[in-house]
Amino acid sequence: MSSVERDDDGGGSDAAFDRIMESIGNDGPFQRRYNIIFNVVAVLFFAMVVVNVLLILAVPDHRCSAPQRNETVAEERWNDFVYPKEHNSRGEFVHSSCLMYNVSWSEVNANSNTTIQPQTMSCIYGYEYDRSYYDRTPVTEQNWVCEKELYGTNVFAFVRVSEVCGTFILGQLGDRIGRLPVYLFSILTAIVGRVFAAWSASHYWLFALLAFIGSFSTNTSFQSPLIILMEISKDANRASLSLWQLIGWTSGICIAPLILWWMRDWFWFMILTSAPCILFYCFPQYNIESPRWLASQGRYGDCLVQLRKIATINGRPLDLTEDQLRTLIPRTEQEKTYGIASLFGGWHMSKLTTLLLLSWICNTIPTLTLFLMSLQMGGNPFLNNFWQGAVELPAYLLGQICCDRIGRRFTNSGAFLGATLACIPIVLLIHRPGTDMYVTMLAIVVKFFVCVTYFALYLQSVEMYPTSLRQTGTSFGIIVSNVFGALGPYIVFLGTNYDIRLPFVVMALIGLIGATSSVFLPETLHQKLPETLEEGRRFGREQRFWTIPKRSPTATDRDQRAANERELEKLNKTTDAGDSRGSS
Repeated sequence: MSSVERDDDGGGSDAAFDRIMESIGNDGPFQRRYNIIFNVVAVLFFAMVVVNVLLILAVPDHRCSAPQRNETVAEERWNDFVYPKEHNSRGEFVHSSCLMYNVSWSEVNANSNTTIQPQTMSCIYGYEYDRSYYDRTPVTEQNWVCEKELYGTNVFAFVRVSEVCGTFILGQLGDRIGRLPVYLFSILTAIVGRVFAAWSASHYWLFALLAFIGSFSTNTSFQSPLIILMEISKDANRASLSLWQLIGWTSGICIAPLILWWMRDWFWFMILTSAPCILFYCFPQYNIESPRWLASQGRYGDCLVQLRKIATINGRPLDLTEDQLRTLIPRTEQEKTYGIASLFGGWHMSKLTTLLLLSWICNTIPTLTLFLMSLQMGGNPFLNNFWQGAVELPAYLLGQICCDRIGRRFTNSGAFLGATLACIPIVLLIHRPGTDMYVTMLAIVVKFFVCVTYFALYLQSVEMYPTSLRQTGTSFGIIVSNVFGALGPYIVFLGTNYDIRLPFVVMALIGLIGATSSVFLPETLHQKLPETLEEGRRFGREQRFWTIPKRSPTATDRDQRAANERELEKLNKTTDAGDSRGSS
């Protein structure tokens, strides 16, 4: 091979591609606009798609309907006549939400002193719902309460299973057919699944199927644009790009409950928060395929098309031909990968994958559990959700600062430990009267630490796997975590139907497991993204436990541009010499 391929840094074709990106701009207007359009605004709308189906399945306070009571009968006495009392999940002795006494209404209305027979029955006259916050939801329309209370819980589980299936299939396709087609397909399924679900609540299984379809590509709708952006941007921007996406996500999950609070009607809420996703088909000059991925697949012509789009918008010249690009970035012998099986190639990579999986599981279960718990806590459910979402932004900001200063590993492990410690006072306080405000604040603290772990964990997943397995590896972590995340609704079910302390006990134990598993992951701060399977198998093997890698010294922009020009000049000479030999 020519000297072009053997740069002074020993980085090979990967370093050559980095130099090409620097020459056309790896932090220019194109990257900034792509970031705003697809990594912030689009993610904001996709976040609303993710949570809208969860918000509309909140169960408002309810009780059995009964014939209209005589106004001369005191309300409390009426309730005692009609509704048996039982302990709720908070240990309070209250009137039942799902049972009523089998009584003579004439006796009740006459305020009779006749002893009420203790037999109880289900709500044969239907249900009364607290309409303080919701006018219409699938739950109130179809009475998915009491005997049907698992209907909503099962939909939550279907959503998690859908995310597992979609991430399994689309995550691997992203590394095989490209990030862009997977992203466009993600937009389509989100719109179809959520918009058509608005007409289907009366047919439970159709509603569940559409919820499944709408969630099928949830994770790839976030992964694909972020991976493309990271692969065309300079390494120093990786953490900030992830932060920008999380700003979009946080904005979406904060805005969605406020929209439902304003509209009070789930039908129009579903359409308003889902249909706008179609707008992101409308930016062809920015909706690109990753040129780094195209080059790794030997598709040099397509790679040049994408590079020219970037160079044009950045106002930089690009004089490379396809043959020059092929010489500069030769395609190495195609590595044989076996999808998810390749993530367990060798002891070291198997260990890294297993530890990442444990961390993903320990992050996902508390995330979903806390979200669903916020719908069941006292007070305004929309504000509960808003504050649970709003706390994510300062958590991500702290996550970026800690990840860039003390590293991804200790940030992740320390945040898991913080979440565990914050669960302990909740368990001790939640049964005591008058502690609702303190419990809500502590639950927000738990959510804060869980969000910090997510920020660090996502960076670790993207930075630890080689290019040929980057989306597959990240997707596999989300797949497995979503399988276990499907337990989240049932953990909440235990809390709402048995003892409200149980979810927080479970989350504390999960946090301990997460803190232990994440501390043994290698540090990815200031590390070069691995390109080949062999680099992935060696990644972090020589790191010491207590050290934080230092940033390697880099050349100034002027020196780097000069190096790029010398490299391209060498390439032109090599190409001219080859043409001369061919003509002779």
